[in-house]
Parts: sequence; structure tokens; C-alpha cells
Amino acid sequence: MAGYILKRLVSAIPVLLGITVIVFAIMALIPGDPATAILGSFATPENVEKLNRDLGLDKPLVAQYFIWLGNMLQGDFGQSFALNRPVIDEVLERFGATLILAGTAFLLCSLFGVMAGVVSAARQYGFADKAITFVVLLGISIPSFFLGMMMILTFAVSLRWFPVSGMWPIYGARDLGALISHLTMPALALAVVATGVIARLSRSAMLEVLRQDFIRTARAKGVPERRVIWRHALRAAMVSIIPVLGIQAGFVLSGAVYVEIVFQWPGVGRMLVDAILKRDILLVQGGVVFVAACYVMFNIAVDVAQSLLDPRIKT
Repeated sequence: MAGYILKRLVSAIPVLLGITVIVFAIMALIPGDPATAILGSFATPENVEKLNRDLGLDKPLVAQYFIWLGNMLQGDFGQSFALNRPVIDEVLERFGATLILAGTAFLLCSLFGVMAGVVSAARQYGFADKAITFVVLLGISIPSFFLGMMMILTFAVSLRWFPVSGMWPIYGARDLGALISHLTMPALALAVVATGVIARLSRSAMLEVLRQDFIRTARAKGVPERRVIWRHALRAAMVSIIPVLGIQAGFVLSGAVYVEIVFQWPGVGRMLVDAILKRDILLVQGGVVFVAACYVMFNIAVDVAQSLLDPRIKT
């Protein structure tokens, strides 16, 4: 297992390097002068020239890339000029909020998606299967940002069950209850689409397993149907379900950008949008690379979990 993990870590290096190249190239292709955008009304020719030297923008693009990459490999993601603080400090602070939102949404979509898929497969063509399929297709068809706005209008503005936006109340205690009340709507809005995808693919995986001989043998031996479904069939189907969970984790993490904007959640997604508008290049590059690295590491963890269920994968 240690050799397999090391192999996956080594294979992640070219992926991360490719991400850095793509992020750097995209930021370099954005029209306009970053120094002028940063300085605003103070963008005199002398100030622009000085800031370009400070940012290293007066050097060739290849040299800029390798300087930036070398600094990152040493743990220096640079300084945010818009916020006047180290990029890594801002990213880590915002990533905590994103992790709470995306982690909660991922737990919800994994739990409800797998449960819905199992029940749908166990009751194939029955009322439960048709009802779940209808709800799943409806959920997949609704974008998270639109659902979030409808939830704000219904549950925050009209019914006043939940706060409209933010992570904490402006006044009052910042305790677990306050966090849950602010987290409920954005987490549900973010989880809906992923729940539908997981449910559909979990249903397919379960149907395939339920047709196999060892399930027929278990039923022939008189094993209770509940045990056959939830213990034997689901365990075998998890080999196919776990990669789906890994893909949806990336979807949830990327979809958090839209939800954070709608609900004014102080996470990495909202930070990146603000940084792009302000042309804060180092903050955008550092934030994207950090999130991409976390996603790659999570996929490695998913592969390891899958290999524990099915040792044949390591070969």
C-alpha cells in the first residue's frame, strides 16, 4: 500500500505543474495592465513602472513563471497587494470557511445520494424508484446559484427561518447554533445537484451488483433482504461508487464559488472573484493552485480508499 500511495503522489506532480502553467498563462492573457488596475487613481507612469519592477512584471513571461514557481516551492506564495498581507495567510483563512461549506455539502450529497440510489435499486420500477428518479432529475436540472436565490426568497425573506447571508451574525454569539443556521441553506443548495448525480450512478452500480451470483446465493441461503442489500450488495457496489464521490467532491468544491457569491459566504470562491476584479494576480494564482492541490490530494485519498476495497486496483 505504501508503494501504491507513493506512486500516486509522484504521478500528481506533473498534474500540479500543469495546473501552475495553465493558471499563470490565463492570468498573463487577461487584457490590461495589472499595475494600472492595482494603483487605480495613483497610476502615474512612474508609479506603474515602479510597481511593475516590484511585481517582476518587467521580466519575460518565462522568467516570471519560474520565479513564481520557485517561490511557491519554498512556501512563499507572494504578497497580496490589494489586501497587503501574505497570500498564503489569506488563502488558509478563507479555505477554512470553504471547507466547512463544501465539506458539509459533500457529506449531505454522499449520504442522501447513496441512500437514494440503494433504495431506488432495491425497489426497481416501484413507486419509490419512480419518486426518487423524479426528484433526482429535478434536482440535477436546477443550477445551484438559482436554487440558492429561490431558497433566500422563500426561507429567509418570506418565512424568515434562516439568515439571508454570511457565515456569522453581525451581532450576537458566534456559536455552533449560529453557524448551523447560516450554513443550512448554502450547504443544501450546493449539495442538490451532486446528490442527484450520486443517486443515479449509485442506482446503476447497485443494479449491476444485485444481478450477480453471490447475491442470488445469499438470498437462496435465507439471508434477510435488508442484510443482502445494505451489507453485501452495497459493499460490493462501493468500489464503483467511491470514484463518483471523488468526482463530485471536485464539483462541490468548484460549485462553492457560485454559492459563496449568492450567500456572501467568506470563502475562497468569493475571495478569488474579488481578487480577479482587482487584478490581484498573486492572490488569484495562489488561491487556484492551493485549491487544485487539495483536490488532487483528495483524489489520491479516494483512490487509496478504493484500492482498500478492491486490491486488484493496485495492480
